Amino acid sequence: MGVIKTKGLVIKEVSYNDSDKMLTIITENLGKISVLARNAKKNGSRASYGTQVLTYGEYVIFKGRTSFTLNSCDVLTNFYDLATDLVCFTHAAHMMDMAGDAAQDNALSSRILNLLIHGLQALKKGRTPLLVSSAFALKLMQITGYPPHVCSCASCGTCDIEQIYFSFKHNGFICEKCSGQDSNAVQLDIGTAKGIMYVLCAQDGGIYRFELSEKILITFSKITFKYISQHLDKNYKKLDILNEL
Repeated sequence: MGVIKTKGLVIKEVSYNDSDKMLTIITENLGKISVLARNAKKNGSRASYGTQVLTYGEYVIFKGRTSFTLNSCDVLTNFYDLATDLVCFTHAAHMMDMAGDAAQDNALSSRILNLLIHGLQALKKGRTPLLVSSAFALKLMQITGYPPHVCSCASCGTCDIEQIYFSFKHNGFICEKCSGQDSNAVQLDIGTAKGIMYVLCAQDGGIYRFELSEKILITFSKITFKYISQHLDKNYKKLDILNEL
Protein backbone atom coordinates (compact mmCIF):
# COMPACT_ATOMS: atom_id res chain seq x y z
CA MET A 1 0.00 0.00 0.00
CA GLY A 2 1.17 3.59 -0.62
CA VAL A 3 0.57 7.05 -2.03
CA ILE A 4 1.09 7.67 -5.75
CA LYS A 5 1.17 10.94 -7.69
CA THR A 6 0.24 10.80 -11.36
CA LYS A 7 -1.14 13.07 -14.07
CA GLY A 8 -4.34 12.00 -15.75
CA LEU A 9 -7.63 12.86 -17.45
CA VAL A 10 -11.01 11.90 -16.02
CA ILE A 11 -12.94 10.14 -18.79
CA LYS A 12 -15.85 8.84 -16.73
CA GLU A 13 -17.59 9.51 -13.41
CA VAL A 14 -20.40 7.45 -11.89
CA SER A 15 -22.23 7.59 -8.59
CA TYR A 16 -20.91 5.04 -6.13
CA ASN A 17 -23.30 5.82 -3.28
CA ASP A 18 -25.02 8.89 -1.82
CA SER A 19 -21.79 10.84 -1.40
CA ASP A 20 -19.01 9.15 -3.38
CA LYS A 21 -18.02 8.84 -7.05
CA MET A 22 -16.08 6.22 -8.94
CA LEU A 23 -13.78 7.87 -11.47
CA THR A 24 -12.14 6.36 -14.53
CA ILE A 25 -8.84 8.11 -15.24
CA ILE A 26 -6.35 7.65 -18.06
CA THR A 27 -3.01 8.25 -16.37
CA GLU A 28 0.47 8.91 -17.66
CA ASN A 29 2.05 5.83 -16.09
CA LEU A 30 -0.63 3.54 -14.64
CA GLY A 31 -2.81 3.03 -17.70
CA LYS A 32 -6.57 3.33 -17.21
CA ILE A 33 -7.57 3.05 -13.57
CA SER A 34 -10.70 3.28 -11.43
CA VAL A 35 -10.43 5.62 -8.44
CA LEU A 36 -12.88 6.05 -5.57
CA ALA A 37 -13.46 9.73 -4.78
CA ARG A 38 -15.01 9.98 -1.33
CA ASN A 39 -17.54 12.78 -0.69
CA ALA A 40 -17.06 14.00 -4.26
CA LYS A 41 -20.81 14.39 -4.81
CA LYS A 42 -20.98 17.26 -2.34
CA ASN A 43 -21.09 20.31 -4.62
CA GLY A 44 -18.49 22.90 -3.81
CA SER A 45 -16.62 20.67 -1.40
CA ARG A 46 -12.87 20.28 -1.56
CA ALA A 47 -13.41 16.57 -2.17
CA SER A 48 -15.25 17.29 -5.44
CA TYR A 49 -12.33 19.26 -6.90
CA GLY A 50 -10.92 17.59 -9.99
CA THR A 51 -13.49 14.80 -10.15
CA GLN A 52 -15.45 15.91 -13.23
CA VAL A 53 -15.17 14.37 -16.67
CA LEU A 54 -12.78 16.37 -18.88
CA THR A 55 -10.57 17.39 -15.95
CA TYR A 56 -6.83 17.05 -16.54
CA GLY A 57 -4.88 17.16 -13.32
CA GLU A 58 -2.15 15.83 -11.11
CA TYR A 59 -3.78 13.29 -8.83
CA VAL A 60 -2.55 12.02 -5.49
CA ILE A 61 -4.08 8.61 -4.95
CA PHE A 62 -3.82 5.98 -2.28
CA LYS A 63 -3.21 2.48 -3.57
CA GLY A 64 -4.73 -0.27 -1.48
CA ARG A 65 -4.38 -3.97 -2.08
CA THR A 66 -7.20 -4.07 -4.64
CA SER A 67 -8.23 -0.48 -5.38
CA PHE A 68 -7.29 3.21 -5.64
CA THR A 69 -8.73 6.03 -3.52
CA LEU A 70 -8.40 9.73 -4.33
CA ASN A 71 -6.46 11.79 -1.83
CA SER A 72 -6.21 15.16 -3.62
CA CYS A 73 -5.97 16.77 -7.05
CA ASP A 74 -4.18 19.76 -8.54
CA VAL A 75 -6.15 20.70 -11.67
CA LEU A 76 -3.82 21.54 -14.56
CA THR A 77 -6.55 22.40 -17.07
CA ASN A 78 -10.07 21.41 -17.99
CA PHE A 79 -12.16 21.04 -21.11
CA TYR A 80 -15.58 21.69 -19.60
CA ASP A 81 -16.43 24.21 -22.35
CA LEU A 82 -16.68 21.32 -24.81
CA ALA A 83 -19.82 20.17 -22.99
CA THR A 84 -21.64 23.33 -24.13
CA ASP A 85 -21.46 22.20 -27.77
CA LEU A 86 -23.18 18.89 -28.52
CA VAL A 87 -21.08 18.12 -31.60
CA CYS A 88 -17.75 18.86 -29.89
CA PHE A 89 -18.71 16.99 -26.74
CA THR A 90 -19.90 13.94 -28.68
CA HIS A 91 -16.61 13.73 -30.57
CA ALA A 92 -14.69 14.27 -27.31
CA ALA A 93 -16.69 11.42 -25.73
CA HIS A 94 -15.90 9.20 -28.74
CA MET A 95 -12.19 9.97 -28.36
CA MET A 96 -12.29 9.18 -24.63
CA ASP A 97 -14.01 5.86 -25.38
CA MET A 98 -11.35 4.87 -27.89
CA ALA A 99 -8.52 6.00 -25.61
CA GLY A 100 -9.98 4.09 -22.69
CA ASP A 101 -10.12 0.89 -24.70
CA ALA A 102 -6.52 1.29 -25.85
CA ALA A 103 -4.95 2.41 -22.56
CA GLN A 104 -4.66 -1.04 -21.02
CA ASP A 105 -0.87 -1.16 -21.44
CA ASN A 106 0.92 1.00 -18.85
CA ALA A 107 3.86 1.42 -21.21
CA LEU A 108 1.64 3.17 -23.77
CA SER A 109 -0.57 5.22 -21.45
CA SER A 110 1.65 8.33 -21.47
CA ARG A 111 1.54 8.56 -25.27
CA ILE A 112 -2.20 7.88 -25.36
CA LEU A 113 -2.85 10.55 -22.73
CA ASN A 114 -0.70 13.04 -24.65
CA LEU A 115 -2.59 12.27 -27.87
CA LEU A 116 -5.93 12.73 -26.12
CA ILE A 117 -4.97 16.02 -24.45
CA HIS A 118 -3.78 17.49 -27.75
CA GLY A 119 -7.00 16.29 -29.40
CA LEU A 120 -9.18 17.96 -26.77
CA GLN A 121 -7.13 21.14 -27.13
CA ALA A 122 -7.73 21.04 -30.88
CA LEU A 123 -11.49 20.79 -30.29
CA LYS A 124 -11.30 23.66 -27.82
CA LYS A 125 -9.51 25.78 -30.44
CA GLY A 126 -12.31 25.18 -32.93
CA ARG A 127 -10.80 22.55 -35.20
CA THR A 128 -13.34 20.48 -37.19
CA PRO A 129 -14.61 17.85 -34.71
CA LEU A 130 -14.89 15.01 -37.25
CA LEU A 131 -11.34 15.65 -38.46
CA VAL A 132 -10.00 15.69 -34.90
CA SER A 133 -11.68 12.46 -33.78
CA SER A 134 -10.87 10.55 -36.97
CA ALA A 135 -7.22 11.69 -36.94
CA PHE A 136 -7.13 10.68 -33.27
CA ALA A 137 -8.41 7.19 -34.12
CA LEU A 138 -5.74 6.67 -36.78
CA LYS A 139 -2.87 7.92 -34.61
CA LEU A 140 -4.11 5.81 -31.71
CA MET A 141 -3.79 2.72 -33.88
CA GLN A 142 -0.24 3.68 -34.74
CA ILE A 143 0.67 4.17 -31.06
CA THR A 144 -0.80 0.80 -30.10
CA GLY A 145 1.16 -1.00 -32.81
CA TYR A 146 -1.38 -1.27 -35.63
CA PRO A 147 -0.46 1.44 -38.16
CA PRO A 148 -1.81 0.88 -41.65
CA HIS A 149 0.76 -0.09 -44.28
CA VAL A 150 1.18 2.91 -46.60
CA CYS A 151 4.67 2.70 -48.17
CA SER A 152 3.77 0.12 -50.85
CA CYS A 153 1.00 -2.29 -51.77
CA ALA A 154 0.22 -4.24 -48.60
CA SER A 155 -0.72 -7.27 -50.72
CA CYS A 156 1.86 -7.65 -53.50
CA GLY A 157 4.52 -5.19 -52.32
CA THR A 158 4.74 -3.08 -55.47
CA CYS A 159 5.58 0.61 -55.13
CA ASP A 160 4.24 1.33 -58.61
CA ILE A 161 0.68 2.30 -57.68
CA GLU A 162 -1.40 4.51 -59.94
CA GLN A 163 -4.73 4.12 -58.13
CA ILE A 164 -4.63 3.63 -54.36
CA TYR A 165 -7.16 1.50 -52.50
CA PHE A 166 -7.47 0.97 -48.75
CA SER A 167 -7.79 -2.68 -47.73
CA PHE A 168 -9.08 -3.65 -44.29
CA LYS A 169 -8.12 -7.23 -45.13
CA HIS A 170 -4.47 -6.29 -45.71
CA ASN A 171 -4.40 -3.36 -43.24
CA GLY A 172 -3.31 -0.62 -45.58
CA PHE A 173 -2.90 0.65 -49.12
CA ILE A 174 -3.14 -1.78 -52.01
CA CYS A 175 -2.79 -1.35 -55.75
CA GLU A 176 -5.55 -1.44 -58.35
CA LYS A 177 -4.60 -4.96 -59.45
CA CYS A 178 -4.82 -6.39 -55.92
CA SER A 179 -8.09 -4.57 -55.26
CA GLY A 180 -9.73 -7.01 -57.64
CA GLN A 181 -9.30 -9.74 -55.02
CA ASP A 182 -10.69 -7.57 -52.19
CA SER A 183 -14.33 -6.61 -52.66
CA ASN A 184 -14.30 -4.46 -49.49
CA ALA A 185 -11.34 -2.32 -50.55
CA VAL A 186 -12.10 1.41 -50.74
CA GLN A 187 -10.82 3.48 -53.64
CA LEU A 188 -8.97 6.56 -52.38
CA ASP A 189 -8.47 9.95 -53.95
CA ILE A 190 -5.06 11.53 -53.45
CA GLY A 191 -6.37 13.86 -50.74
CA THR A 192 -7.52 11.01 -48.51
CA ALA A 193 -4.25 9.12 -49.00
CA LYS A 194 -2.23 12.23 -48.15
CA GLY A 195 -4.37 12.80 -45.05
CA ILE A 196 -3.65 9.29 -43.79
CA MET A 197 0.10 9.66 -44.39
CA TYR A 198 0.15 13.11 -42.79
CA VAL A 199 -1.37 11.85 -39.53
CA LEU A 200 1.05 8.91 -39.38
CA CYS A 201 4.02 11.28 -39.74
CA ALA A 202 2.78 14.15 -37.50
CA GLN A 203 3.41 14.53 -33.78
CA ASP A 204 1.65 16.13 -30.80
CA GLY A 205 -0.66 19.01 -31.73
CA GLY A 206 0.49 18.86 -35.33
CA ILE A 207 -1.59 15.73 -35.79
CA TYR A 208 -4.70 17.91 -35.98
CA ARG A 209 -3.31 20.84 -37.97
CA PHE A 210 -4.49 20.01 -41.46
CA GLU A 211 -7.65 20.46 -43.49
CA LEU A 212 -9.69 18.20 -45.73
CA SER A 213 -12.65 19.05 -47.91
CA GLU A 214 -16.01 17.86 -46.61
CA LYS A 215 -16.18 15.06 -49.20
CA ILE A 216 -12.66 13.82 -48.49
CA LEU A 217 -13.17 14.08 -44.73
CA ILE A 218 -16.20 11.79 -44.91
CA THR A 219 -14.13 9.10 -46.66
CA PHE A 220 -11.18 9.66 -44.31
CA SER A 221 -13.35 9.30 -41.20
CA LYS A 222 -15.15 6.19 -42.47
CA ILE A 223 -11.82 4.49 -43.08
CA THR A 224 -10.22 5.46 -39.76
CA PHE A 225 -13.27 4.60 -37.66
CA LYS A 226 -13.76 1.24 -39.37
CA TYR A 227 -10.04 0.51 -39.01
CA ILE A 228 -10.00 1.12 -35.24
CA SER A 229 -13.27 -0.77 -34.73
CA GLN A 230 -11.76 -3.75 -36.53
CA HIS A 231 -8.58 -3.79 -34.44
CA LEU A 232 -10.15 -3.03 -31.06
CA ASP A 233 -13.08 -5.32 -31.89
CA LYS A 234 -15.69 -2.79 -30.81
CA ASN A 235 -18.58 -1.09 -32.60
CA TYR A 236 -18.49 2.50 -31.36
CA LYS A 237 -21.90 4.17 -31.13
CA LYS A 238 -21.24 7.63 -29.66
CA LEU A 239 -21.38 9.48 -33.00
CA ASP A 240 -24.70 7.90 -34.00
CA ILE A 241 -26.56 10.56 -32.05
CA LEU A 242 -25.27 13.23 -34.43
CA ASN A 243 -26.76 11.41 -37.43
CA GLU A 244 -30.19 11.72 -35.82
CA LEU A 245 -30.07 15.51 -35.49
